Amino acid sequence: MSGVGLVAVGALKGSPGVTTAALALAAVWPAGAADAGPLLVEADPSGGDVAGWYGLLGYPGLLAWAAAARGGAAAVDAHVWALAGGVGLVAAPVEAGSARGAVAVLAQTGSVPWAASGRLVVADCGRLDPGSVALPIAGAAGVLVVLARPVPAELARVAGRVEELTGAGRRDCVLVLAGEPEWSAGRVEEAVGLPVVGVIPHHPRAAAGVAGGRFGRGARRSQLLRAAADIAADLDRRLAGRRGGSSRALAALPSAAPLPAVPPGSLPRAGGRLPVVPGATFTISRPGGQAAASGWVPTTPDREGWQ
Repeated sequence: MSGVGLVAVGALKGSPGVTTAALALAAVWPAGAADAGPLLVEADPSGGDVAGWYGLLGYPGLLAWAAAARGGAAAVDAHVWALAGGVGLVAAPVEAGSARGAVAVLAQTGSVPWAASGRLVVADCGRLDPGSVALPIAGAAGVLVVLARPVPAELARVAGRVEELTGAGRRDCVLVLAGEPEWSAGRVEEAVGLPVVGVIPHHPRAAAGVAGGRFGRGARRSQLLRAAADIAADLDRRLAGRRGGSSRALAALPSAAPLPAVPPGSLPRAGGRLPVVPGATFTISRPGGQAAASGWVPTTPDREGWQ
């Protein structure tokens, strides 16, 4: 089953672990689903984290790719760090201003969806705030993954934005819970209006392993990575289903303001390929089922947000 396509991961509020989840999904994507290996693109306008986690400095990366893409969608291969385990990384700069400018250019040129025509791309879009320059990338995804903590305020916020997130029903948008819920997945789905495709459990040691590239045998058996593998398999099936006959157009997520032009000279020239970074080999088994829980789920949506 081919997994070539674009999966965007984001959150509506707070920091529920979008980057950790996106990296974990790319690392455990079903074997053989992406012949060239999954590609993680840090498309977070607030700045990147993964280069710092892995001790990667300099280019290639998002800035160089954006510079190359000024005249139109550009090939990504020259701007990829090769992480062990078959994952490619397009790292965003840490500084928010530089990251925002690069994401804006790539969103304007359509480079991220274009790159996904040749390989599986997981885009870390950070917070999906109104006016975020990453919204066009999230809107072009074959599947949009919203990560939220299973608490009333966050679930109500997601419920209030379902129409925009789904493009009024034209986009495949799913919910992943960051932490074990007090309620069954079915009750959360009924209240929020999005399918719940999995739970990323709170596992600080495993999360630190993802961030630091420490993937021993014990880490590969962690609940976090096993859950990520199950979610990735579900997302891969969804992508395959869309390619297999869905003719629904992908609706763009609304942006509160036009994307800004990036001044000439603010982005570097594209750099060359850098060495493979030592890391992990990911062979993850599928997790067991989640036990259902009972309790109250919020049903009054928060109307604040998307314009």
